Amino acid sequence: MRSPDSLSVTLLGPDIDQKKSLEAMLTGRVSKLTWLPDSITMQGDQPMTLAQRVRRSLDQLTSTHDKTFVERACRHLEENSTDIVIGYWGTMPLADLAAIKRLKPNVKTVLLLLCFPLALDNVGVKRQYWKMRHAARSLDAIVFSSKAMQAYFHDDVLGKRGKNIAEVILKPCWPRSYQCAARQGRELLDRPNLIFVGRTDLSSRTIHAADNLQSLMAEILENKIELHHARSPETTDGHPYRRPFDALDQGELIAKMAEHDASLIVYNAAACQRTERLEFTVPDRLLTSVAAGVPIAIPSVGYTGPKQYLADYPAVLQYDSVPHLKQQLADRERMQVLHQAAWKARDLYTAEAQGHILAQFLASL
Repeated sequence: MRSPDSLSVTLLGPDIDQKKSLEAMLTGRVSKLTWLPDSITMQGDQPMTLAQRVRRSLDQLTSTHDKTFVERACRHLEENSTDIVIGYWGTMPLADLAAIKRLKPNVKTVLLLLCFPLALDNVGVKRQYWKMRHAARSLDAIVFSSKAMQAYFHDDVLGKRGKNIAEVILKPCWPRSYQCAARQGRELLDRPNLIFVGRTDLSSRTIHAADNLQSLMAEILENKIELHHARSPETTDGHPYRRPFDALDQGELIAKMAEHDASLIVYNAAACQRTERLEFTVPDRLLTSVAAGVPIAIPSVGYTGPKQYLADYPAVLQYDSVPHLKQQLADRERMQVLHQAAWKARDLYTAEAQGHILAQFLASL
């Protein structure tokens, strides 16, 4: 096995929080760490012809053939003597990883699988199953976010196709720099309250059925639980227990969350044909919540992946109903204890704390 500090690693994907997380994990642990934008990011907002859009759609099902990406990728990998490429998030980097394996067969390709499947309907899930199975021949390794996601892949997605793919389970976490050194603003509020950091802009083109929590929000408000969330036209109703706030950047949001009883992690699963994404994915909003050091409120039923992620987290409120959640939040002495425990647990959930696991795994490939 090679030493991690002899490896040249290239990250493949958009310039998002997950990129910063991987950088925090591997900086100082590998010999060289570089970034290559994926083909979609590389295209940016440039207008495409109909032929180009068709080509991209076909590439996403097989392997990227875009000349600009292929030439830039080959040049980048050669100039940096790249040993390993890590594509991150969901199925988006698969076509690019397949192209890299086709052009540079000696470069190891790794998929950081944070979200799968993306779809919440039967047709979409089947299409993404096919895409993943087709791409498996181009992958040397997969990084899973939970044992639940790993088992799901073995049982339902890859089967025998994955027998030659190396695997590791790694907790996704934000960098330590995202966390606050101390609680800012008010101390813990003196009344039952929740903060929700998911989507509320239901008119957006990128919204899906699982994001529509209007019914649950109404029940929370009826039970006199103060609800804090991002402002949107769909939730501007003037309810006395609703507390919308304007858009915040990641650091501001994490600082704000620390004053609340709990972060609500829930989706409208009943509105979805398929719920694998909700069951197995560890969502970004959960990473943000543990970085903030705030207790987590999550339904008792389902969400196996997120619950495994929270196995060592000492401040989890599982609830069977909104009144049951209200009963737990109303115990103000217990909430103070949970809040202190959650704040201390932040050190367990940093990218830097997971870095040695990833570095050793990469060295084993």
